[in-house]
Order: sequence, then C-alpha cells, then structure tokens
Amino acid sequence: MQSMTVKPMWDGFGVEITGIDLSKPDTETQDKVVELFHLHGAVVVRDQNLNPEQQMAFTERFGEPETNTRLEYTYPGEPRIYVISNKKVGGKDIGDYQAGLGWHTDSSYLEKPAMCTMLHALEVPAEGSDTLLADLCAAYRALPEETQRKIDNLKIHHSYQALMDMKGVTLSDKQKAELPDVVHPMVRTHPADGRKALWVSTGTTRGVIGMENPEGLELIQKMVTHATSEPFVHAHKWRKGDVLIWDNRCTLHRGTPFDVSKYVRLVHRSWVKGDRPV
Repeated sequence: MQSMTVKPMWDGFGVEITGIDLSKPDTETQDKVVELFHLHGAVVVRDQNLNPEQQMAFTERFGEPETNTRLEYTYPGEPRIYVISNKKVGGKDIGDYQAGLGWHTDSSYLEKPAMCTMLHALEVPAEGSDTLLADLCAAYRALPEETQRKIDNLKIHHSYQALMDMKGVTLSDKQKAELPDVVHPMVRTHPADGRKALWVSTGTTRGVIGMENPEGLELIQKMVTHATSEPFVHAHKWRKGDVLIWDNRCTLHRGTPFDVSKYVRLVHRSWVKGDRPV
C-alpha cells in the first residue's frame, strides 16, 4: 500500500488525504480511501490527474457506478461521467455549469439513491465555485429530543418530475414511467455504524406522508434550514487535481457561483449506486 497522510478536514467531519496516486492500480490503497469515506462523511484526495478510465476504475472500488439521466453533458464515450463546466469547444457547451446550485442530496428521487458522489477538478476558478457540505448527522444530533421523536418515523415524498418541473423541463411518458415517485425516511440510519442523519433535501420533495401541505413542505424546509445553518456547513475550496468524494447518505451539498465570463471550471462527476434508505 502507498504511504498516505490523513488529517481531519473539519472538526468531526471529513478527512484530507495526500501522498498517494489514484491513477496507479493499487487496490489496497484505494480500499483504504473507501474505508475512510464510510466513516467520515467526505474525503478529499489532493494532487490527482485521472483520465476518465482511471476515475471510473477508482469509482468502482466504492461499488457499482450509477448512470446519468441526462446524457447531453456526459463525457464522450463514457456516459457514466457527467461533465460540469462552462467551457466551450467549437462554440458549443461541453458541460452543465449550473449543476448542483441548490441544497440537495444526489438522486434522492430514485428508489436507491446514489451512495456517493465523486468530483475530479481539472480546471478551477481562482474564486468562487466552492462546494458546501452539510453534516446531516451533526444536524440530527443537535435537534431537541422532542423534535427527534417527532420526525424519527416520518417519510418524505420525493419526485424526479417535481425537480424537472422546477427547472422547466417537460418529461416524456417514458421518462415518467422509468422514474416514478418514491418515499424515503426523513431520518436515515447509516449502515457503517448506525449513526442517524437528518435526511432532507430540496428540489425533489413534494411533502411529508400523512401531513397536509403546506405544513409538510414547511416542515421539510424548516429541517433543511436547520441542517444548512452555519454550525453544520463546511466549505471545500477547490484546488486543481482534487478528488472530492462525499457520502450522500449523511450530507447535503451545493455549489457556489463564480464569474463564468472570467473563469473556467471543468469537473468530472461520477456516482455510485446505493441502497434503499432505512
């Protein structure tokens, strides 16, 4: 195994790893990174230079890669990698630069949402474009016991169509059939060690099962506001070559804007399939 240096990124959440090269087919080193990921909510590996094939090989150490529902911005020849960028080639956008601007957890509209998300930074703006991560386990622990008891058994109605409606995208009947609405718990238990997370999101939610709207939506928003308040949010300031992996089972995330007329951002995203939330 390669010699790695591991240090905390933030108090009680996330670790930073230096001194390794993920492009090398060293499964022992890569599996150690996976182990740290399951315990710490997020991992950043510095100073990497991965081509799409190498990124997918590393992604597969976490599990089965997830596909993308939107294919127009996937990497040519590798549809499992989604390109997040404002870069143009031949006058044409090569990526989706608006991806991930609102607080959310990836693919919560699926029966089995993505377990983890991996971003590899190839070009980084000098300012802006941070990734904010909210620690949903810390957010749950900070709730009063009375509130915890109130929400422990509640379930949220998630909908891909609701997300597309918000974006002004019309789904075909085929897309609606392939991505039906789902129901997930508001409080999710992490399989690694049993820790509980306040598993809320925005964009995909239609309400709380058994609760009339607007009360249900207001409760979700109240929990999102709590989870994304200052004590629980950590900002990742990107460096070129960073590989950031976060755990969608216990985090919310969002990107921050940058001056697209002045800077270029180029990031390759891959996902890993998860389990049904419990």
